[in-house]
Amino acid sequence: MKVDFHCHTTASDGALTPEQLIDLAVQHEVKCLAITDHDTTAGYESVVEYAQQHNVQLISGVEISCEWRGSTIHIVGLDVDVNHLGLQQGLEGIRTSRWERAHQIMAKLEARHDFNVENIRSKIEQVVGEGVVGRGHFAQLLIEEHLVKDASQAFDRYLKKGRVGYVKHHWPPLAEVVQWINQAGGVAVIAHPKVYNMTSRKLNALITDFKQAGGQAIEVVNQPRHSADITGMADRANVQGLAASLGSDFHRPEHHWRGLGWLAPLPSKVTPVWTLFKTKVVFEPLETS
Repeated sequence: MKVDFHCHTTASDGALTPEQLIDLAVQHEVKCLAITDHDTTAGYESVVEYAQQHNVQLISGVEISCEWRGSTIHIVGLDVDVNHLGLQQGLEGIRTSRWERAHQIMAKLEARHDFNVENIRSKIEQVVGEGVVGRGHFAQLLIEEHLVKDASQAFDRYLKKGRVGYVKHHWPPLAEVVQWINQAGGVAVIAHPKVYNMTSRKLNALITDFKQAGGQAIEVVNQPRHSADITGMADRANVQGLAASLGSDFHRPEHHWRGLGWLAPLPSKVTPVWTLFKTKVVFEPLETS
């Protein structure tokens, strides 16, 4: 059975509405799904009944940005109580600070003499819609304005560190974010650890601090085919005493390299993250031998 515990909707920076995501899950035969929008649970909350109607078991989730030793890390919270006041206050604070950064980015772009995008504020608001603003929305606008050909070029020319539109964001500390998740009864998971391009020693240091803060799991599978990376991360999870999660980080259909539910099975030697859930996973996913 297919599961996916990391994906996004228009409630943050995804391309599909929550309903469209559930429809895609049905199409891809994903039976258990966690919607983990950036810094909001609104996407999940809006389709609880819709998922039930379509025979998709929906797990509550959120992906929260945090800071650890000067690096930005993403922590996924799974099976959280979305009505927990502390969690929601924390998420609201991050969303507010995201808009503060967005306004700083807009001011820096407008100050550039050759940046000719009129009414950038209203255009960004239109691109974001009801989502959670992020640099990806600026990349989308730059593409629509024909200033760049794709998101990679948008970051290279305008948005990454050292470019005119870069503004450093001060995220909450790792330990604080893990605490929010734990207090909301959820399971904290280090998202896509390979993305951070850390040395083995630095990743071990991150895991040590994460565990000391109360973190319980790490994403072991983020790709469709079994690989040495999966084996290595599974071994690391076992050595470090962490449960193993799997998630595509799906954002939009045109990203063909990260399709919803397009994931290799968890290695059988790991402790599956769903064993830590209060919510019982009705159809347990298959594991490799």
